Amino acid sequence: MSSEPFTLSEITVVRPRKVRAFSLLELMVVVSIIGLLAAISVPAIKGMSQRKTLSSGHQQLTDDLNRARQEALRMRTTVYVVFAPTNIWLAGPSLEQQLNSMVANSTALGRFRQQAMRTFTNIALGAFHTYALLVEREVGAQPGRHFTRYLGPGWQQLPDGVILSPRLFNGSPQVQAGDRTSHVIHELPQRNFSFPVAEFASDTLPPIAMRFVAFGPDGRLAVDEMNRAWIQNNQRTDLTLQPLSEIALAVAQGSVFIARTAQGTIDGTIPPDLVETPRDNATNNRVIISSLTGRSRILKIAIP
Repeated sequence: MSSEPFTLSEITVVRPRKVRAFSLLELMVVVSIIGLLAAISVPAIKGMSQRKTLSSGHQQLTDDLNRARQEALRMRTTVYVVFAPTNIWLAGPSLEQQLNSMVANSTALGRFRQQAMRTFTNIALGAFHTYALLVEREVGAQPGRHFTRYLGPGWQQLPDGVILSPRLFNGSPQVQAGDRTSHVIHELPQRNFSFPVAEFASDTLPPIAMRFVAFGPDGRLAVDEMNRAWIQNNQRTDLTLQPLSEIALAVAQGSVFIARTAQGTIDGTIPPDLVETPRDNATNNRVIISSLTGRSRILKIAIP
């Protein structure tokens, strides 16, 4: 190892590199561009999310209608898809009075009253966005004996922000000859149904008028029963179904607001407030049910 000292010419001087930083003006420009891009993209992303939610609502309703048809075939009985009524609050006082009388006379247990009121509240809060599968009779049941019960988990709710089309509940204009083939949405038939409460018999409770779609034991739409309800209860002969026709259902974007009292209970004197967002929004997706086969499908149609 050499012990000779280094000369100055042999020493390399390493100069520090200059580090370039962003100026405040450049940083503000970058932040402004990011904010502008976010402002442009957020509404588009929100719109995509809403369309996806609406599509999920159509798919859920279609799947449950097909499940009702399958249950009708399996059980060899009529299965009803009933929709929570928009005026059920009118039945509240009558139901409460009858339940109190039953408990006072020891013809019903206290827990029966609690379950009945809980079910009633669920239906009242479900206006325009909930439905259930019901069966009134089963194979082998005694003639004339009805025992209404839910199929599955009970009342089903559409995704948040999705409601059933108000046209299914409100009076439709006069139906034209080609409406059933052009898939125009009309109000559903309506009839009284017994009040199903958990494991208890429901024939002692006051019936509730609900809109419905019915599937017969052969899996087809129960056309005769639906037509009878349209004529007797809706007073609409023009809504009746022909053997080879179809009915159209739909969902929309919107919210339902239930009026409450100062104590937090449902205010039965004020109807639910339905808000479609945007107002009177329409979609080109329909849930179509064939009267011949009873099968449901989603169909995209052109909206004029």
